Amino acid sequence: MAMERDGWGDAPRHLSRGPPTPLLKYLLYLMRDRTGRLSFLKAKAHSNDNMNNIVDKLANEGQKSGRLFNISTIEIPEGWVDTAPVLCHQPLDYMTKLVVQQKVQAPARTIKFESFSDRWMVTIRNMFGVVLDPGNHISKVWNITVPEGLREVLWKEMNGAQVLGHRYYGTGHTKSDMGRFCRCGLEMSLGHILIGCSAYKLQPLVALLMDTLAVFSPASNYKTLTPDAWGTSPWYPLLALQEIEETALPNHKGKKKLLRELRKTRQKREWTVGVYYWTLWKWRMKEVHDDKFKFVPSLCVNGMRKALLTPVPSHLLRMVPDEESSRNTPGVTVRLTEGAFQ
Repeated sequence: MAMERDGWGDAPRHLSRGPPTPLLKYLLYLMRDRTGRLSFLKAKAHSNDNMNNIVDKLANEGQKSGRLFNISTIEIPEGWVDTAPVLCHQPLDYMTKLVVQQKVQAPARTIKFESFSDRWMVTIRNMFGVVLDPGNHISKVWNITVPEGLREVLWKEMNGAQVLGHRYYGTGHTKSDMGRFCRCGLEMSLGHILIGCSAYKLQPLVALLMDTLAVFSPASNYKTLTPDAWGTSPWYPLLALQEIEETALPNHKGKKKLLRELRKTRQKREWTVGVYYWTLWKWRMKEVHDDKFKFVPSLCVNGMRKALLTPVPSHLLRMVPDEESSRNTPGVTVRLTEGAFQ
């Protein structure tokens, strides 16, 4: 009860910030949900106590089943437990974090991101052989080294607010079929724009992108170095490029050296791929809104070359993590295959 009174701030560190805290709150709710007198008795382990034997049996069954239960998913009916933090000899910055965690739901965890989260997780698993938690990576769109305009485009795509295809007839947009359907007849979408089609053969521009990446990319055929093979949603890996490369690379003799090279060039590769996608987007949108402009990829090679030569803005550069910190990458749940990159 004291922990509830103090806003759970006086709980031991491994309880206040770790998974057991939701369990303690849930147990408190169960206590209050019962009528009558409640008493606690200590049962010595392995003493043939009946209830203790039942608990051991259930624990063993759960371990053998292989099913995982996330304690943080336990829900407590409103009003039964006070989860609001209080200022109890705690620093103000720590209390601020607690308030945000308890009272503010992260956008990436809301229902409008649910569909994208599922698609992203399945795509990354199939492409690279690792399972990542989308909630840990969706918000990283605002930190990756890509043009700032592209970040907004990707964010809208994630939450289903991209004004393309059947959504194009919105307020403030002219009724042009170019925004609804591609010239090939398929519905317009961000993925369709970035991978091209029979009406927009992007091979000359893709070849230019790959030549630019080859200048500063390690000599390797790993999938993170070949965005032309990133499937129908080619920008998905950008959200977790570091985690993918640090986790899914197969073990071999030169792995450490390759990881160092990847770490040094990661921001340049992010920027190059981001500029490529952003330039394609601008050309296609100009064609949608300007009747006099027609996008012909083979005639835009020089324009793309000039765009790809744009240096990374200094305000987007971030420090490259050292080897020790890179080992503790967040969001990785399972490593499925060691040969996923080959």
